[in-house]
Amino acid sequence: MNTALFLFRFSAFIFFGLFVFGCTNYSTTASVQAPPTLISITNNGNSNFTIKVRAQNPEFIFQGYRIYSGATENLAQNPADLNLGESCILAQSTIVQPVDYIFEIDPSTNPNTAGVSCRIFATLTPGTYIAMRTLGLSVNLQNSTSSYKVSMSSNALIVP
Repeated sequence: MNTALFLFRFSAFIFFGLFVFGCTNYSTTASVQAPPTLISITNNGNSNFTIKVRAQNPEFIFQGYRIYSGATENLAQNPADLNLGESCILAQSTIVQPVDYIFEIDPSTNPNTAGVSCRIFATLTPGTYIAMRTLGLSVNLQNSTSSYKVSMSSNALIVP
């Protein structure tokens, strides 16, 4: 074997070993996710709504969005249980600048997905408020479990 090739492979092996087994300098603090901004909501009839959302998802741990509804703006933005909202999981994106997404909210099983970034199976009531939060993956290295971590709340919109 060529000496230069051997030295390259050997040094790569040592570097990889130190990186994988010797790295103890990691953060145990969860990453902060940026909340989305709700731009508009349109009633399309038959309990079908379209929401225009501006958001960015540059993080590797990004998983999607969760929508909450409530009788007041405060209840939509601060639900009693953050797990009770309806989720929308988007494909991972490498885009870091804000992007406008179109989400569809519809309780039916026949989606109209043309031009829609995400579909949320939920029923909204006119006159209630909605808010969204970003979902990030949180991994616990001590017991190898994972869960979702949610961002701060977006602004709230009233359902027409």
